[in-house]
Amino acid sequence: MRTTATGVAVLAAVSVVWAGAAHAAPSPTAIADIAACAAHRDVPVLLVHGTNADVEQSLGPVRDALLADGRCVYGMEYDSMQPVSVSVDYFTRAAERILAVNGVDSLDLVGKSQGGLIARAVSLKLAAGAAGSARQVVSIFGPQHGVRTVVAGVDTTGSAAVLPLVIPDRPALTDMMAGSPFLQELDKDGMTADGVRYTMIATREDQIVTPYTSAFINAPNVTNILVQDGCPEDRTGHIAGSTDPRTVDLALNALDPQQHPRIRCVSNNDRK
Repeated sequence: MRTTATGVAVLAAVSVVWAGAAHAAPSPTAIADIAACAAHRDVPVLLVHGTNADVEQSLGPVRDALLADGRCVYGMEYDSMQPVSVSVDYFTRAAERILAVNGVDSLDLVGKSQGGLIARAVSLKLAAGAAGSARQVVSIFGPQHGVRTVVAGVDTTGSAAVLPLVIPDRPALTDMMAGSPFLQELDKDGMTADGVRYTMIATREDQIVTPYTSAFINAPNVTNILVQDGCPEDRTGHIAGSTDPRTVDLALNALDPQQHPRIRCVSNNDRK
């Protein structure tokens, strides 16, 4: 069912642009080295992977389908444990570079998990600048409202305040907790940007983004989709959603419903 900090980081990152070769090997590059695509159909797509993953693990099937469509697809690797604000700055600069080298004024953003949150944040930063804008943002199981942790029926989300003391090298985990300073700053002027279409996909079986409704946003330019609506036998979990046929189809349909009108319903009990 469909319803309607800034800082400069020097990153050791891997970036790759794919344009028509589904198995092109990634090569290390700096943002300044991002190259234009050759002839391609429609606006470029920037993929943002999830925590402790890479583009292949998080969005491999989506990437390959877009390549088969003739889309220009960029995949950027990043340190998913650094502050989310640093990652947002990095992907915003990458998006601005992609717009510039391709001579276009918009692009699509697709993110999985933390990548879905980053994709939305990048759309807000682009909207505040002058380099161009996001046309569509598709978030797969993204913690848009942050993650809440319930232990023995007790909401322990407030314990996020001590996480930097326990795991000081993983600030992204603190940033993704509900009510974190990062999320408060990000959403102080609204969760979406005018003129951008957002599709937020969630699964009821999510055991990482909790509650699963954290992946949804209530705004006029947002379409919220629950994997199980119309297909209760698909019980895909958070990680398994990367290759779940229905989840992949929902993302592709959001980007291009004419090219991808079919949304499969396949039984899936992989709840990890």
